[in-house]
Amino acid sequence: MLALLLAFTACSKNDNVDSTVADMVVYGTIYTVEDAAPQVEAFAVKDGKYVYVGNVDGAKAYVGQNTVVVDQRGNGMVTPAFTEGHAHYLMSNGMEVMGSINVDMNAKPNDLLALIKDAYQKAKAEGKAAIYGFGWTYQIFEKEGMPTLAQLNAACPDIPLYVADGEGHKGLANTECMKKAGIIDEQGHLLISEIKGGEIVVDNLGNPTGLFKEQAGTYCRLRGIDFLSLMDESKAMKAVTLTRDALHSKGFVSYIDGWSNYFGNNRFYEAAQALDKSGELNLCLGMAYEVESSETDREGAFKKAFATNAFATNHVNPRYIKMFVDGTVETHTGYVRHAYVDAEGGVSKPNWMPEEFAAVTADVNAHDYTMHVHAMGDEAVHLAVTSFVNNGRKELRNTLVHVRNVLPEDYAVMAANDIVVTSGVLWHIASPGIIDELKTILPETYATEFYPIKSYFDKGVKMSSHSDFPALSGSSEMPFYIMETCVTGNLPKYSFEPFWTAELVTRQQALKAMTINGAYQMKNEKERGSIKVGKYADFLLVDKDVMTDACPANQIHEANVTGTFFEGKQVYRK
Repeated sequence: MLALLLAFTACSKNDNVDSTVADMVVYGTIYTVEDAAPQVEAFAVKDGKYVYVGNVDGAKAYVGQNTVVVDQRGNGMVTPAFTEGHAHYLMSNGMEVMGSINVDMNAKPNDLLALIKDAYQKAKAEGKAAIYGFGWTYQIFEKEGMPTLAQLNAACPDIPLYVADGEGHKGLANTECMKKAGIIDEQGHLLISEIKGGEIVVDNLGNPTGLFKEQAGTYCRLRGIDFLSLMDESKAMKAVTLTRDALHSKGFVSYIDGWSNYFGNNRFYEAAQALDKSGELNLCLGMAYEVESSETDREGAFKKAFATNAFATNHVNPRYIKMFVDGTVETHTGYVRHAYVDAEGGVSKPNWMPEEFAAVTADVNAHDYTMHVHAMGDEAVHLAVTSFVNNGRKELRNTLVHVRNVLPEDYAVMAANDIVVTSGVLWHIASPGIIDELKTILPETYATEFYPIKSYFDKGVKMSSHSDFPALSGSSEMPFYIMETCVTGNLPKYSFEPFWTAELVTRQQALKAMTINGAYQMKNEKERGSIKVGKYADFLLVDKDVMTDACPANQIHEANVTGTFFEGKQVYRK
């Protein structure tokens, strides 16, 4: 009778107590990201979900003989696991497993040519059908002098070669690659002079130089390189497992891959589906299929994109379509309202005209796919927002990626229509030298005010964070580095003065961007993204409490994830 009375008393004091013995109980400084109870002392987990969230005494009622007890008190903090809103881990790991050229971002043109020569010798010895690479920096090569087509051909004379820059927006191709892509004939004369949304760079005589920009590079790469031969099924499986392990080690258990058909096939989809069916994925994986504005068979391209629904599983969501509305503002390919001020002039053009993009939005959303759209210039953002509102479905949470500039009137429209922004906050950092350079090509505000953060919170727009890994521009993809950038506008290895302090946010806002807002972007905020009874137990053990002023803001980056848990199961231990 006494035992029954004690049990009844415990239940009456804790309305969310489930009398079942838990699989795990965790004590510590726990940040839930729930406004009603942002910080608690303990939680209990059973069958992969939180069954109790509250104080230590309440959690003790869940401890049984076989309950695993994790006592994190006085040892850092506990938070919800993170969501990476947009990156390219599959592409990066795919390049690693298929032996691509990895170019250092500080490399000079001669360094690249030396790498190509070495890769060519290895490719010939191994019987590879093509060479692919990634990583050089356009600004450095432009200053030093781009490798000529003759130099590229000398380094790799008789198999296709394509090397993308670190942003993925430019690339260098040899003659063999351009011939296989159908861009030039056997004599080297152009068969295609213009590709929508891109540029085939030519010399004064109209001959191709080997340099491609934006969609022209994608066109050349996908048609000129035989990626099916470079990456077979086993390599695709390895790339997905490397991606999973890398994300877990950083504290991510939810991730949207920004270009899952980057190599022009569905092998990543097949591998992810197989891993989840075998219970080995342990990751909520969104996969975005990119459709190019340069695509000549658009109907066929979208048919292939919608067919990826066949790869859906409990944890794999392939229902995202990636598109580029524009390029990058710094290279004059961003679609902006105010004209560029340097010699190149103009406001660029969108990759998709408004009527085209409106029709595509309607079609994509009608197939229950979410738009996942690269938009950098303010006019590109406006074009996408207008199409989402007039032609899309609000409940699908169409998403803008990167978003360098926003017109003031568009914030309220985005908020009212559940348009999500996933922001690459790392690019909020800029050196005085870069700012000075930008002032020579851009109007004043474009040169000093870019990548907003706080405005999204102030105006009710759901903003998640992303790294765009491996396109990091010298920054870091580590989550606590990202948080420090949100809060300080800087990173420890730099000594820059923050250039747009009005857009910095609090630690709590940064944590929301990395957790519950990311879950909102993936449309699973009712199941994940915070520590709350009934949700999946996706959480982190962190060795430093960075959420209070006791930790100086410039030391946030020192925090390390020591344990990552997915649905109550530990998937990473430091």
